[in-house]
Amino acid sequence: MSVDDPRPSAELGEAIVASGHLAPLVARGHVSRWLDGRADADVRANACLLVSELVTNSVRHADQPPGAPVRITAAASDGHVRVDVQDQGHGPVRRRVPDSDEGGFGLNLVDMIAARWGVDDERGTRVWFELATAHSPA
Repeated sequence: MSVDDPRPSAELGEAIVASGHLAPLVARGHVSRWLDGRADADVRANACLLVSELVTNSVRHADQPPGAPVRITAAASDGHVRVDVQDQGHGPVRRRVPDSDEGGFGLNLVDMIAARWGVDDERGTRVWFELATAHSPA
């Protein structure tokens, strides 16, 4: 999915994490804190899983040096939480067939769990996802 139709939102948090093996852990910590008390446990767990997958993709595939900035933001809007992961990489963002040895689960998980997701590659690469919150209409 590549449509980016931003909704009016209230910012929950923004952080810059250094690209490297600890980046997914650090990103999960930020998102967990930002959503604490603002989303139920399932939404928070899913947001942490998906941000971890996207940051891992950034670290592995953006062709950036260790320590390069990866920007994480989260916002809430009308029954949704949106998380963005942005880096300065220019590699293609595409789902692939998962392989237990090679990976490939990240964007497949995003596609299965997120209500919507997309990619913007005009200035670096930004991948975003939205999760419906418990307050969202069915």
